[in-house]
Amino acid sequence: MTLAQHIITWQHSHGRHDLPWQNTTDAYRIWLSEIMLQQTQVVTVMDYYAKFLARFPSVHALANAPLDDVLALWAGLGYYSRARNLHHCAQQVVNEFGGEFPRTPAQLMTLKGIGASTAAAIAVFAFGHPAAILDGNVKRILSRYFCITDAPSAATDKILWAHAERELISKDDAEHIQLSHASALRSYTQGVLDLGATLCTRSKPQCHICPLHDGCGAREHNLTQQIPAAKARTAVKDLHIELYIYRHNHMLWLEKRPKQGIWASLFSFPEHDGLSDQAAVPITLPHITHRLTHRQLYLHPHIFDIDATAARALEERANTEHPHGALWLSLDTLSQVGLPKPIAALARTLLSTPE
Repeated sequence: MTLAQHIITWQHSHGRHDLPWQNTTDAYRIWLSEIMLQQTQVVTVMDYYAKFLARFPSVHALANAPLDDVLALWAGLGYYSRARNLHHCAQQVVNEFGGEFPRTPAQLMTLKGIGASTAAAIAVFAFGHPAAILDGNVKRILSRYFCITDAPSAATDKILWAHAERELISKDDAEHIQLSHASALRSYTQGVLDLGATLCTRSKPQCHICPLHDGCGAREHNLTQQIPAAKARTAVKDLHIELYIYRHNHMLWLEKRPKQGIWASLFSFPEHDGLSDQAAVPITLPHITHRLTHRQLYLHPHIFDIDATAARALEERANTEHPHGALWLSLDTLSQVGLPKPIAALARTLLSTPE
């Protein structure tokens, strides 16, 4: 049997079949799951996926929603550019394609936030279009199977893409295992994802029960722990952020961040003193650490309990000086806007504590 046939046979018996975005050819649901699953584990995505579909049941509903609503639902999932791209992409599908997702990878890649592998996955699962995927799971499987020891690079990716396209199930091979080509493509694509997530994992791969055990070069040469080669580490930069937290009448003052940079378009506490001598002496809390991909954040909270006069001063300043938006939030309304995870946790704690 070919590599693809082995994987399909294994997937039918041992793969995942009950994930909420499976057993459908709805391109909207498939696209949504693919974007959410980028750099995020399945168990984390499950609840977010259900909430998104309940709030935005169609691409039209998502396209017509305010970006703030989308960011509010995405809060805590991380990599917020995905949410902004998701919203933009939905508008493209509605405005440029009449609300119907294009069917080919080339057309799908014209949409915001959809790269080559994601486009291929949507094309396969939604339309049965023959296309190879190459996410992290597939890279690991192919690197080990073909014993590719090269360090991650554009050249290495080119080699892996060639293998991915060459191993894609053909019509003849699909007929040999009594499947339609579209069904075989879906089973193979799901199979490589399942195999990478459950057996061919980065650490402690379960080679003894892997369907590719006999042909795997890395296993044969005892290199499964060395392949794929590790990426060169990007230096992590420390970033200290002062947070000026104004609390009044059981509410907190938050301002919308710019469209570029860390936590773009999310709400957070001001990072400078907007009241000068109008506020009381602050309570300074111990710093909070939060890790982003290439930054270690140190958040330094300064809490000001302010009166009505100072609260009005904040509002007046925001009307003239803050171009992105600002508002007061209570414990009951925190979930209505997009907040970075550490800011949401801090806000919830402060609003649950008597002033």
